[in-house]
Amino acid sequence: MNNYPKSTKLISVKKCLAYSLTFMSIEQVYAAQLTPYTNLEIKGGVTLGASETQANSWYDRDSGQLDSLSGLSLADSVFSLDIATDSNFSYKVHGQASENTESSLGVTEFWANYRPITSSKYRHNFRFGSFYPSMSLENNDTAWTSTYSNNFSAINSWFAEELKVSGLEWSITRPGRAFRSKYSLKGVGGLFIGNDAIGSIISWRGFSLHSAQTNIGDRVYFANYPSLQSGALVRQPNWVNPYLELDNRIGHYLGGHIKHRSGAEVRLYHYDNNGDPLVVKHQQYAWDTRFDTISLFYPIAKDTQFLAQWLLGNTIMGDNAVNVDYRAWFSMVSHDIENYKVSLRYDNYDTVDKDQLAGDNNNGHGEAITLSLANQVNSELNLRFEVTGLNSFQANRADLNQETYTKDAVYQVTAMYRW
Repeated sequence: MNNYPKSTKLISVKKCLAYSLTFMSIEQVYAAQLTPYTNLEIKGGVTLGASETQANSWYDRDSGQLDSLSGLSLADSVFSLDIATDSNFSYKVHGQASENTESSLGVTEFWANYRPITSSKYRHNFRFGSFYPSMSLENNDTAWTSTYSNNFSAINSWFAEELKVSGLEWSITRPGRAFRSKYSLKGVGGLFIGNDAIGSIISWRGFSLHSAQTNIGDRVYFANYPSLQSGALVRQPNWVNPYLELDNRIGHYLGGHIKHRSGAEVRLYHYDNNGDPLVVKHQQYAWDTRFDTISLFYPIAKDTQFLAQWLLGNTIMGDNAVNVDYRAWFSMVSHDIENYKVSLRYDNYDTVDKDQLAGDNNNGHGEAITLSLANQVNSELNLRFEVTGLNSFQANRADLNQETYTKDAVYQVTAMYRW
């Protein structure tokens, strides 16, 4: 997260543009060294934005729940490196250049895949590293970005900030074709360490809509609410590092995928970081966070898709110092017209304060509509116009002498080039 005011953002822009140009040159500089087993994909560009917001965004240590960058800025530029081998192992690395993260350049995911070859019709896959569990059907593009919009839904914006497991995942797939069935089934299980502080940012800031993926090891900052670093929260700063291992306990998640041969798909996951909320290390509490999520993709027609996702969970920190129920959902319709894609998404989210700690009200609610119109000019260049309108309530904004109810909007025009 940027540790400086907006007046010095130009320095960050220049740095990020330099990093972006570095990304753009990687393929050309190292092309001769890339083997037949290696594939590098790069996506980068710029955004012209304007915002109508009450406050600056959380990454400027304020309470805004939308990206408040105005003028010309670096679009979240990403790369994906795939490395195959002659064995059953393969490797993947995702990274980015971004103005809305603590490090302007960083790695967002990396893992090793092991796919054993057996005589069974069932397919096994193991992956080990730091990555997002495959809960999202919205984030379907390079390095966990989306083809539908620049800004992710509130659910997947939160995942981009705080959800990243470091561990081992095993999946077993029953391919429909191999069993002469219309349905393919997959079961997923994961064990992980770290991700102990997940729950911090939605408890105080609430949900948000953006495309900022936290780099591995980075902090995420938010407003310095008066309730922090005082009283029962005296040891809690206004930032979270979601990747730290604090309590020496192992978390887990379980998932199931059902996919019809038409392309329709449902994914169901249960996540539990198994955190000990009484442990405090490195200025961070180990939150006890768990949730369930369901994702749906349904092809209404050849060129029209419907997507939806639901999230329901709870997070606890300290001796019930913070206890928050949270829920969120979105639905989206996307339609392709020749080289154009138009997507319309509605988001709804709530955080419900269940603790009795005075002076720290975590209640919040929001509704947002996002309209995105993209033109695939050619195989490399994509132009997109996008607008997001958000009506939100966050009780603790009153502690910052801000209006608790706000109506915010962000307008963006983005040019994205793919190598």
